[in-house]
Amino acid sequence: MDHSRWMLVDDNADVLALMAALAASVTDAELECHTAPAAALAAFRSAPEKYAVVITDFEMPGLDGVALCRQLRAVAPALKVLLATGSGFFTEAAARHAGFSGLLTKPFPLETLRATLAAAGIETNTLASA
Repeated sequence: MDHSRWMLVDDNADVLALMAALAASVTDAELECHTAPAAALAAFRSAPEKYAVVITDFEMPGLDGVALCRQLRAVAPALKVLLATGSGFFTEAAARHAGFSGLLTKPFPLETLRATLAAAGIETNTLASA
């Protein structure tokens, strides 16, 4: 198992770029960004062993974050999937009930990303937190 890649999924390219910048500050893992959830799912299905973490938006056309999480977990049940959303619909408990490992409420600062990753048991780059 490789598990050297994080996948970020958000249909808003600007938000995706910001999430990637934040993620790059906490991990040395390769970051793979997708604006289309169907493309993200296809990439994951082709090589699930390469992914350690997926961070996905909720509201996206064609496949929402909950459906994406379910389909990812059908392939890799132990995968860490975080929900990043600006929707007020989700609480931490609701996100976990939907299958997510944690909830990031947009916009979120770097400290919140670190804390959410730690709570989900996801290792981060220790140099980035110094």
